[in-house]
Amino acid sequence: MKKYLEKVWHVNKNASRKEIALERLSKQKETFLAFDEKVEVIIVSDNHGEKGGLQKVLKQHPNATHYFHCGDSNLAPDLPMMAPFVAVKGNTDYDQNYLEQEWRELASGDQLWMTHGHRYDVRSGTQTLVWNVGRERPKTPTHVILYGHTHIVDVKQESGVLIINPGSIWLPRGGSLIRTYAKLQITPEQYDVQIIDINDHSVVKEFQFPREWHPVDQVLK
Repeated sequence: MKKYLEKVWHVNKNASRKEIALERLSKQKETFLAFDEKVEVIIVSDNHGEKGGLQKVLKQHPNATHYFHCGDSNLAPDLPMMAPFVAVKGNTDYDQNYLEQEWRELASGDQLWMTHGHRYDVRSGTQTLVWNVGRERPKTPTHVILYGHTHIVDVKQESGVLIINPGSIWLPRGGSLIRTYAKLQITPEQYDVQIIDINDHSVVKEFQFPREWHPVDQVLK
């Protein structure tokens, strides 16, 4: 995103900040609507130093488009099993190479925000997560939110935003004994989310949600 903004500034040397933001939003919408393929996103969280689960996930899904880790890996980012993942810092991660949040544009054009969740009271729900997205990026739509921390699977769509907690691949909670991760498949019309058992890679739960570009409220006002 920074590179894109730098490119816009270079092309539009005399443009105002509003004009630049409008052009960026227009490009994002164009990419989102032009997408006509399939994107596969692998999402894990909370392995707390255990390496085997990450290795199994990568072996099972070697050709995914994106890999995300929602924090509490307790592993260095340069380890082979962490290298493919975009990862955030959890409450038990102390490596300063991890950021507390990551904003990414997916190959599908979807705008994704990921954080561990411990700073947003996620044990009480996801309201603060959604509110924070609106506060941090009020002029840019967010289509997908990823978080961890609770070790409990949570998949839903609120106000057009897909929210995913993949559970834990090592220490599940909430009455479940199944260690899980998530696979998100994005097609032009739909989000397909599978919650997968790390032991045998069987699908435990599956969800489908519509994929639509939603306008930004109060954009550029």
